[in-house]
Amino acid sequence: MTVTIIRGDARALPLPDNSVDLICTSPPYWGLRDYRDGDQSLPGQIGNEPTPWEYLEALWECTREWMRVLKPEGSLFVVLGDKYATRWSSRSEGAGLHHSRGRDARGGRNTTGVPGKSLIGLPWRYALGCVDQLELILRAEIVWEKVSALPESVTDRVRRAHEQIFHFTSRPRYYSAVDEIREPHRMKPQRRPNGHKQRQQLGVLPAQTYSTSQRDEVGVDGHPLGALPGSVWNVAAQPLKVPEHLGVDHYAAFPMEFPRRIIRGWSPPGICTACGEGRRPVADRKPMIWRESPTIAGRTNGRSYKPASGTMLAPAETRITGYACACPTPDAPTRPAVIVDPFGGTGTTALIADLYGRHGISVDRSLDYCRIAQWRTQDPGERARGLKQPKPKPDPRQHEDQPALWDDEAIA
Repeated sequence: MTVTIIRGDARALPLPDNSVDLICTSPPYWGLRDYRDGDQSLPGQIGNEPTPWEYLEALWECTREWMRVLKPEGSLFVVLGDKYATRWSSRSEGAGLHHSRGRDARGGRNTTGVPGKSLIGLPWRYALGCVDQLELILRAEIVWEKVSALPESVTDRVRRAHEQIFHFTSRPRYYSAVDEIREPHRMKPQRRPNGHKQRQQLGVLPAQTYSTSQRDEVGVDGHPLGALPGSVWNVAAQPLKVPEHLGVDHYAAFPMEFPRRIIRGWSPPGICTACGEGRRPVADRKPMIWRESPTIAGRTNGRSYKPASGTMLAPAETRITGYACACPTPDAPTRPAVIVDPFGGTGTTALIADLYGRHGISVDRSLDYCRIAQWRTQDPGERARGLKQPKPKPDPRQHEDQPALWDDEAIA
């Protein structure tokens, strides 16, 4: 297991320059909750600033630090949620209800500078600041569509059921291995006349035929490994049940599916010790065997003509056969890529990084959350859940009162 749990500040990571291959994190949302260690509120915590503008400045300060430790070919993924500006009502010289700047959730005066009931736009303000001030490249906005979003007590707008994930890089050319996370192409069978049923049953014709556009989708003119992942990710929340002996809960655990896709798609499975590059997947591709419609073939009179329909005799076959780097022959040993979550929380990113052969580093100011991350990255049940496998049965030889194999001193 290659996981490091660090009690530290996201604004000052104890890591050397250009040492991290991927950063995947979700900062605390502004004004949402008070992060604590036991009964003590963490002083100076991000997300508890008096105004959203101070919150954004703190996030940009963090991002500068993250780009210091991130390799030039690395990527940064940030999950952020928005917030509504609150409002209050008052009577003013018979004018009735007056919509003003209102008061925030803590009871203080609302200093957002945004009209009450308006979205503040924090995710996009942060993203644009990263482009304008930090000169980062915003490669993509991914929309997290929440399958099981909580209900809201509103009657005059739609229920919010999404959040933003931003993908940043410092250079136009960076590491990616999207072949690892391509999705199956969507294909619809073309309806055939009833006269073909008997021939299909006899094995003369395959049961599926496709039009030209459908043929392109399955890989004749498209990518045979599948389609690129879309910019909308339909992912359900994943509640986390923390053992009672840890004495702390976390109500905003990161769904495992996010770091699973991001780590597989934008971090190398290994770093070559000879050239220092991350290994990229190499695919072996066999094209689809296609037979054009006999009717169309008779009309072409031997001329080259792209058929409008036909029959797939054998599907395209593509599989990843190995990994390559800048070396002529990638036979040098590799070391694990380094994945960091500066707001580690329960250690989800570090756990998934470890399960997929990377070195996961989880950083958090809260000792309570570091203890959760330490437990979670070692727990057999959580590790099985991260691999989408059944939870292993408990070992009958282990007693419930057996002491833990680690303590607070094991946290860096």
